[in-house]
Amino acid sequence: MAAMRAHAEETFPEECCGALFVTPEGHVVRRMTNVQNALHAADPSAHPRDARTAYQMDPRELFEVNRDGDRPGWRIMLFYHSHPSHGVYFSPTDKARALWGEPDGEPEPAYPGVAYVVISVYEHTVRDVRAYAWNVDARDFEEVVVRVA
Repeated sequence: MAAMRAHAEETFPEECCGALFVTPEGHVVRRMTNVQNALHAADPSAHPRDARTAYQMDPRELFEVNRDGDRPGWRIMLFYHSHPSHGVYFSPTDKARALWGEPDGEPEPAYPGVAYVVISVYEHTVRDVRAYAWNVDARDFEEVVVRVA
């Protein structure tokens, strides 16, 4: 948890993003590059938000996370990102990115069994951290307790 909090504080006022693995040797945090500023600069009409209010994980790094999650004894425990100068909530954008499926069908979690942590940070100081996970019965994300040392 300290590594994720530090990442959020260091990247303020921009959003950070990353993943946490469970491995045979313990937890491993993988910081990921937020490419939102590059997307915004290349096409502001398609990507109106910059990294102060949005994040997009570098696709190559996300591929590596998926590959590492398939290593023997490794699994992705959670993805995390920060909300600079905003409270903790699982936004509609966060939810949409955590799901896959046809828009008119029944969406499914893109990463079953993986939680999503949101870190609220103001002026380089974390104020709150909350986790969200898919509830199969409710077919929606709900706040959960995640224990990370």
